[in-house]
Amino acid sequence: MNIGLLLYRDCLPAGLFGFSDLVTAVNQRAGRELFRCQWVSEPGGPLPTANGITLATERLGESRLDGVLVPGAWRDAGNAVTDADDGLVEVLARLPASTRLWSYCTGVCLVARTGRLDGGPATTTWWLRELAGSRFPRVDWRPHQTLVRTGHDDTAAGVNGYLPLGLALLEEQCGGQAVEEIRRHMVLPRPEDHHTPLQDVPGLFRQSLWLREVIRWVEQMPAHSLIIDRLAEFMHTSPRTLQRRVLKESGHRCGQLMRLVKLNQVGEQLISTDRPLAAIADGLGFPDEASLRRSFRQVSGMTPREYRKHFGR
Repeated sequence: MNIGLLLYRDCLPAGLFGFSDLVTAVNQRAGRELFRCQWVSEPGGPLPTANGITLATERLGESRLDGVLVPGAWRDAGNAVTDADDGLVEVLARLPASTRLWSYCTGVCLVARTGRLDGGPATTTWWLRELAGSRFPRVDWRPHQTLVRTGHDDTAAGVNGYLPLGLALLEEQCGGQAVEEIRRHMVLPRPEDHHTPLQDVPGLFRQSLWLREVIRWVEQMPAHSLIIDRLAEFMHTSPRTLQRRVLKESGHRCGQLMRLVKLNQVGEQLISTDRPLAAIADGLGFPDEASLRRSFRQVSGMTPREYRKHFGR
């Protein structure tokens, strides 16, 4: 199987190297070359990546490839879809229908722009969910799944999406036993098959000091007291400016972010304690257990009982 590892402006190459390491391990285990990887790009030739490394590439479309791995890039929701990628999208769209596309993180948007995901299921990174839903409404977005496989154009969430994509491909081609041996030998984590927005909250703390202050305020307040005007007063800004900045830095509207942070506290207690949901609701200031149960399921896609069972240790 010939696989193209795609480089483009601002792309993050770490996942491409990681994917290459996976298939190299499988080749060594088999004692022969089952997979061949090559660096490709739209223009061909030397191409700089987001971290400053320049790699020699072949022009995409000139070599016959069985599949192309499309990574994410160092971008935010404001420039995840950009006219600068028009040429690359056109080249991807012209690839033969037999060429499979595997994409993750913001790379999913590139593939979605080709139309190849239309009418089928796909997933992407948490902060792209709203953008993806509005820009590509013909795609059946499944944001709670970390990996969506169609048998042809597969998608994964997060910058580490190469791992579930790679392991799924290797299992398909080589069998589950071979993949399990590789996973154990390389001490690879077992990818989660279910993703919930609550898992995204810890990552928000890394966005900025300002956003951390917002989140800490929300965590300290009872759920019934979460009012945007109060938060704006605490952050010494106007409600309108607050809402605009929260959306820019977190990818969520202010009300959505407050709800997400509060429900994340619920999720943490479900995982780390045996407290009944009624006690958790009371302690965090939710009106009642029934409303918390409904809200938790709407956001996480799981009931509190299912969440505790799935993520608890």
